[in-house]
Amino acid sequence: MLPARVAAGAAGRVIVDTHIVSVHQETPIDRTFQLAIPSEAHTAFQFTPGQFVVVHDPREAKPRRRAYSISSPPSTAPFLELTVRDMGTFGHAFYGLPAGTALAMRAPAGRFVLQEAPGERVLMVAGGSGVTPFRAFVGDMQARRATTPATLLQTAQQAEELVFHERFTAWAHTHAPFTYVPTVTRAAPEHPWAGRRGRIDAALLHAHLGAPERTRFYACGPAPFVQAMLALAEEAGIPADRRHKEQWG
Repeated sequence: MLPARVAAGAAGRVIVDTHIVSVHQETPIDRTFQLAIPSEAHTAFQFTPGQFVVVHDPREAKPRRRAYSISSPPSTAPFLELTVRDMGTFGHAFYGLPAGTALAMRAPAGRFVLQEAPGERVLMVAGGSGVTPFRAFVGDMQARRATTPATLLQTAQQAEELVFHERFTAWAHTHAPFTYVPTVTRAAPEHPWAGRRGRIDAALLHAHLGAPERTRFYACGPAPFVQAMLALAEEAGIPADRRHKEQWG
């Protein structure tokens, strides 16, 4: 067990020593890492679904830092989970880390957070690994037995790359307010995938929209995908202050 170090980092945000407790293979290119939060930092590491943490390897002379959305709901405390795609220099290195590896982590931050209100619905659209914060959204709603209608539209190139597919499918069967619609864009015609094929388009969005003025819309993924989804949401009449984004690239 690592000795706990709790220090003030950028803008006074708490930084702690942590370590990887376990590693779970989600897809051929995605792994979920469970990280331990020292008891001294439990208060500082309370978070709202959708927030992110910044991690780095303390062994590096010039630490490379990378922000990752927390993919677990708050109910998993004193642990949190980060789901990492084998992508980019930092992501490739992180993806290969084994259980027991020491890391340093800055306390949660970010405004891309779950918001709910009576009579409203939540509509989430995810491209690729952009689905990670939505696992925290849906997991939290399930843990609280929330009654807010929520729909997740998730797209990936291949069916095998639909992160958390089995978990979302199970949640949709056990949590009535939640609807899950996965779609793949590059599956071969002979592939046994029986779900929807093609991109998330205006027709799919409208099918799950409800009243635009009472919909909270979230888009997460690569910048081109997110911008396309925001354009669809605007065309559908969702007000600007109800459209939220998290993007990269």
